[in-house]
Amino acid sequence: IETQCHGFDMLEHLCGPISSVAAQMTSMTYGAFSTVAIALEFASGAVGTMLGSYDSSYAYPDTQRVELNGTAGRAVIHDTVRSLTLQSVGDETERVWRPGYFDDEARSFERTFDRHLDAVLTALRAGSPPPVPASAGRRALELAHAVIRSHGTGARVPTPLAGAGA
Repeated sequence: IETQCHGFDMLEHLCGPISSVAAQMTSMTYGAFSTVAIALEFASGAVGTMLGSYDSSYAYPDTQRVELNGTAGRAVIHDTVRSLTLQSVGDETERVWRPGYFDDEARSFERTFDRHLDAVLTALRAGSPPPVPASAGRRALELAHAVIRSHGTGARVPTPLAGAGA
């Protein structure tokens, strides 16, 4: 569940607050929970799924894949920095962004950390809040704990909505 916290943060940024989770996990490979499947409900009424596993290989294409389908269209993020595909509902064509051949900065996953740290330092030097507040980390942990409770009880677990009581 540890790396899925990044996914929770991203999904709430893109889709709004997650209101409940139902999860199944397995510990067959390492003796610790290394694969998780989560059914998500958002406060808007939308639903989604999240699948994460250490039992796979980062050598596979689309190891990191985010796919959003909605009433206005579809967006797919392939391997964080490999490409972004956008398609409007009912349109048979899609728009694809890929980093250019000489754009090493945009093609490098590791450089995403550098860009984030640069943004944090710039904000702190300016006396501004960091681009991602500490409350986002706390929220991701709340969702991770809800997933663990759901797996333990076998039931859907409601989550406190982001910002409620915090």
